[in-house]
Amino acid sequence: MNSLNTLYFPTTAIHSPRLYPIFLLFQNIHLLSPVEDGKECPDNFIKSGFCQVHTPCPLGEERNRFLRLVADIKSGTDDYAAQLSSLTLAAMTGVPNQAEESERSIVRSLHGTQELPPQARERETLEKLWQARLVLAIGELLDQDEEEISLNLAELEDEEKVLFKELQGDDDKEEEEENPFAELTRLEGSLRVNSASNIKKRFKAWRTLFLAGEMEECQIFLANGIDSGDILLEMYLQKTGQQAPLVASLELPALVGWNNEQAGTAVHEFTTKNSPFLTAIGETFATLISQTAMEEHHFELADGWKKLLSADFPVEQFGRIPINFYLLRGLPCSTLIGKTSNAQNSGNSGLLAVIG
Repeated sequence: MNSLNTLYFPTTAIHSPRLYPIFLLFQNIHLLSPVEDGKECPDNFIKSGFCQVHTPCPLGEERNRFLRLVADIKSGTDDYAAQLSSLTLAAMTGVPNQAEESERSIVRSLHGTQELPPQARERETLEKLWQARLVLAIGELLDQDEEEISLNLAELEDEEKVLFKELQGDDDKEEEEENPFAELTRLEGSLRVNSASNIKKRFKAWRTLFLAGEMEECQIFLANGIDSGDILLEMYLQKTGQQAPLVASLELPALVGWNNEQAGTAVHEFTTKNSPFLTAIGETFATLISQTAMEEHHFELADGWKKLLSADFPVEQFGRIPINFYLLRGLPCSTLIGKTSNAQNSGNSGLLAVIG
């Protein structure tokens, strides 16, 4: 199977049926969690080894206070988007308010230096982390609410169709074959797209959390949407002066199951049956990542992947979503976003996968 470590960003949870198809192609997905012992990935995917959850700098004794705060935010108002937009304090924007700057100026003058003393620096770091956790937690609340609303609207639409058929006298007509893709299309049609500015805020928060902790190297970063992927592509362009080349364009089913059990079974059966081919994909990706020369590359496994999907997930019934791969030549993804590179990563490239 594809054993390369894949880090999902900038969201911190995989709770929607629309996201389960990624496990067909990536069997070792890592998630960052704002707080330890959260429910960021369905248990069956964690138990099967497809998904691992990490909490950089666990909250420890502060965990319960943070969870109570998130619960208060959820019960107090539904306007998570507004709260997410308003969370642009000094810790996230780098622009302190007047009172905070005055306090810091006094501290600096007393110590005769422009640098904050260790205790103040530590407090500032903790404030930034707390702020980042809140941005990520509110973002997930927003996602969950949008998902729930969309599912309810899709169910209501189904009920209206049934009632309309009954009124027309078509109730004895044979039911149409179940089409999950048609259901998903209606669901996505009612989803509100997160604004690009909110995505940027969530990425800043995610990056803060990522840089604060240590975890094993992930060779692939998986962006949950085009806006998220564009952030890394722009960072790569600014750092290198070059566009990251597109090295592979694949597809995934739009849906593999409406719940954890259905999706887990479908993913397990597909990956078990096609393990040799998935291993070949992983080896091809590993070769790309280890390239040091400016080589042209043609991803020759695309047609075979398409045939495998057609056998188990016909496009007419399950639809398709694109996933594109960009080679960040000479820069591992973690190095690109600010992590100090270690010796084993020198010369390696990063691989950015973008859904959508």
